[in-house]
Amino acid sequence: MIEGWWPTHNVNLAACLGALGMPVRTDIVFDERSGDEITTFYLGLQSLWNALHTDQLIQQWQSGELERADPLHPFLCGLRASHNAVMLESSLRNGRHLRLAATVGNHATIYIEGDELPSLREADELIETNDAALVAALGVIGIPVIEHERGSFRLPRFGHSVLASNGELVRHDAQALTQQLRDGSLERDDPQHPLVSAYNARCVHAQITTHLHSTARRVLLRKPRSIRSAFVAEDASDDMLDRVQRHFRIP
Repeated sequence: MIEGWWPTHNVNLAACLGALGMPVRTDIVFDERSGDEITTFYLGLQSLWNALHTDQLIQQWQSGELERADPLHPFLCGLRASHNAVMLESSLRNGRHLRLAATVGNHATIYIEGDELPSLREADELIETNDAALVAALGVIGIPVIEHERGSFRLPRFGHSVLASNGELVRHDAQALTQQLRDGSLERDDPQHPLVSAYNARCVHAQITTHLHSTARRVLLRKPRSIRSAFVAEDASDDMLDRVQRHFRIP
């Protein structure tokens, strides 16, 4: 049984928590006075399938404790994939070049503006995909985008070296990992793999976005020069609007 909810307006944060098993509720409100549309995500306070607690996890993340204790925590991998997705979308709009930079401790990579290493830009072995979520997730484990054309991304099979959870440097094989991700063997054999965590967060993000597009929003009606207001469904019936009018007439 869920007791209480943790609210946020950040869809990426909601997706990362949802990927860890926190239930997600959405509420879309249109303010007829300001014209603003506000989406709020409500996260359950505890994961449905493990001992993670939303408040505790957020606190550890914001204080830096989580990064120090577990730099490859699934939550952090999800946040990095979200960052990469935002950077990639921006790059596609403005045409600015991106490169991968190591996070503190060199356990993962994230996109920043700049030119990628020539050795990677000129790699002989490339893989190709039109899965933007996969591209953002591969960016967490050192595999950068080299080219993008007509919705298709090209990446080197091997990218930057990063520190694995056992402390050893590794250059991930993007081709092999993508295949293992697709057939489910990666999650079955190594459910804590950074690519699994990163990709799951992006998949939940896509699910939330799809849900939002199909969810009716509520409308916030406000009485002029009054603090009195009312929430109604966007397709509210005449009877409901009559009730709202009576509500506003109350002295």
